[in-house]
Amino acid sequence: MRSEALFINGVFEGVLEEILQVQAQLPDQIMFLQPFAGSPMVELRDDPPTVEAPMTLFLSVTSDLPTVRYAAEIVGWDDKRELSPQKRNVLNRLLYCLQPGEGGLYDAARTDEGKSVNLLYIRRLRKLQTPFGVERLIKTSDGKPVSPNRSTSGGWSYVRLADGAA
Repeated sequence: MRSEALFINGVFEGVLEEILQVQAQLPDQIMFLQPFAGSPMVELRDDPPTVEAPMTLFLSVTSDLPTVRYAAEIVGWDDKRELSPQKRNVLNRLLYCLQPGEGGLYDAARTDEGKSVNLLYIRRLRKLQTPFGVERLIKTSDGKPVSPNRSTSGGWSYVRLADGAA
């Protein structure tokens, strides 16, 4: 596991519950998240996680932005703008089957920037038995804690836990 983790602020809990339904039976089944952002997650693009070298993912939900309630492993990343037609077709089939609430791959219609370019491949999603405040996450960009005072969903940060674990 990498020492750096990714925090995503404010995911719809329904998306996570749909993933949990599958992964409760098949924890290693790779599922998908499509964060609303018009730019690529640069560290993931430049050094994508793999099944052999995953990255920890921490998530807050739209109804409770200041609390990390879920964690998972990121095992892959794609820029949806660069998918071949064949891969796009396979991914759409998987999404419609395993995550019907997602409605397949999406882009311009669902974000302020007009795009959703990042596709995260995740496994082993779990709802934390003991949720914790986002301020325990230290941003690797500036060494400061993630602010618990957010009022809107969206955005991500590369982080480490204040106690050193990822």
